[in-house]
Amino acid sequence: MYRVDIINNGVRSPIHLPTPTGVKLFSGTVKSELNMAQGFTFSLLPNNPGWSEIEPYKTKIEVVDLQKNNIIFYGRALDSTKEMTSEGQMSKKYVAESELGYLKDSYQPFEEIHNMSPADFFRKLIYTHNSQVGSDQQFVPGVINVSNSTDNVYRFLDDQTTWQTLNDKLVTRLGGYLFVRHESGTRFIDYLQDSGVQAPMSIQLAKNMISVSETIKATEVVTRLVPLGATQVREGAEATTAQPKLKIGSVNNGMDYITDNLLEQQLNVIVYGTQTWSDVTDPNNLLTKGREWLAAQRMADSVTVSALDLSKINDKFDRYQLGNTYTIKHGILGIQSGHPLTTQTINVLDPTKSELTFGDKKLDLVSYQQAMNDQKNADDSILAVLENNKTNTQQQIEKMQSEIDYLKSLVGNGYLDGKIIDVSEHQGDIDWQAVKNDGVVFAIIRVQYGGNYEDKKYKQNIAGAQSAGIRYAVYGYGLYANEAEAKEEAKLLFDRANAAAGSGVEPIFYAIDLEGDTPADSIQTNTLAWNQSMSEMGVESKYQVAYIANHLYDQFNIDVSKFGSIWIPAYGSGPAHPYDLWQYTSNGLVAGISGNVDMNQSPSTAFKNNYLRR
Repeated sequence: MYRVDIINNGVRSPIHLPTPTGVKLFSGTVKSELNMAQGFTFSLLPNNPGWSEIEPYKTKIEVVDLQKNNIIFYGRALDSTKEMTSEGQMSKKYVAESELGYLKDSYQPFEEIHNMSPADFFRKLIYTHNSQVGSDQQFVPGVINVSNSTDNVYRFLDDQTTWQTLNDKLVTRLGGYLFVRHESGTRFIDYLQDSGVQAPMSIQLAKNMISVSETIKATEVVTRLVPLGATQVREGAEATTAQPKLKIGSVNNGMDYITDNLLEQQLNVIVYGTQTWSDVTDPNNLLTKGREWLAAQRMADSVTVSALDLSKINDKFDRYQLGNTYTIKHGILGIQSGHPLTTQTINVLDPTKSELTFGDKKLDLVSYQQAMNDQKNADDSILAVLENNKTNTQQQIEKMQSEIDYLKSLVGNGYLDGKIIDVSEHQGDIDWQAVKNDGVVFAIIRVQYGGNYEDKKYKQNIAGAQSAGIRYAVYGYGLYANEAEAKEEAKLLFDRANAAAGSGVEPIFYAIDLEGDTPADSIQTNTLAWNQSMSEMGVESKYQVAYIANHLYDQFNIDVSKFGSIWIPAYGSGPAHPYDLWQYTSNGLVAGISGNVDMNQSPSTAFKNNYLRR
């Protein structure tokens, strides 16, 4: 479950809440990729409170994983697009980027850099960035553990953005990963050699793997490398003329290349390639770097996986963490290797549609040979597996059809069908499991009497309904005498109910009880203020319900169009006014409740569609 807030001038407003009655985005996807600014692409409809409140650069966006209480995206709004479909549906689409994108707001003036460690060079770039931007775009250099064999860099800065410079002058040459983190209100930027750790969780067939494909790429492998160094400027040559680069022939028996003999024998092919070290001016150093590169080159073994995120089902499972390495196992295909999670896409409206991409693992010659042997063994076993599966397929189809038929029988007409009660502290301690066993499918729980009095049992009742799996709503008795009090009662009802719900199932609607103790003066405008307050908190009108005393219905003259349903008490005979739920008795008897309890019946089609769908 995810919450999305917009922040303008420090004022936070929700634009997506994962509750049945909460405000909703039309779409929303967070994409995280190593060494890239996160992106959050989302769209909203005109009834969303954020429709006219999002401005480029100024508005900050925050996406929170409520299950783990973890911020998965924080950044700023950028591009916006207004759209209308052929059916007339209007929406706005926004693109936001995370804090790493702030590095695109500054540039690095031309300068020659030498005799400086990679760590100090990184700090210099960040300090230059900080000197050009506002305080809310600045970073504090954090952990830096990326270096090279000489712990020294020789670079030319060339008026590129800080983001381009970091990638061109450090990340692409030395490797490493950029991460932003927050501690004690400080925004740090780390430059780390490793993207993460080896995760204990694996991705396996018949456990959490949906699909998998593996590709071993040999197209970029070379068996003979020609190392190239700094440009050798020839005296008298024109500036526009191509210039030769330093080579290793003078220190390598006249040969400008070095050979990986084992790889050449294994592949039975000769493949030339070049690598350039433009800051190397000594042929011996160039030869050393060439040998290091050739020894370190690997074939890229990439795996694309569609996997279940089991943490959505049970908290004992860890979430997938960008940068961590996960072991991927598929015995039939002969796959068993560790790969870093390089791209993660999270759908905030439907987490089941989230995607994972695992990056390249580099294979040396021994690993490549083992992979080929594993593949051969896997190929030999696939035919046997397929033959066995063929004999079982019909049995599996018949079993699945039987399960489908059973589930269809459970669903019935698509609505919960059973007793509907409303309770308060007057019912005392309730055995909610016994209540459920007696056929109660829906309970409406009192939270407050006016704004100042909290029902003594509402927290216990909400927890009990959640534990028993009974769908529930909440209500407050209205005592407001003016608009301010009406808004306050609405806010207290919402806050108290959701605090009691905690991380469990939240109430499906919020009701206001209007009876004889409710001041009748200006009750129409005061109740409209109650509606407005609920709407401002993200509760759509169809999830706002009014309980109106039958004999006061005409006197109160409430604007019922502002409510999703009208709930009316009438004992002995039916209500004299249109209703969506009829409270027909206060003397009902239900197992698990000592004494009498209010009972309700005859829900309208709108009531069933809004609150009783299975």
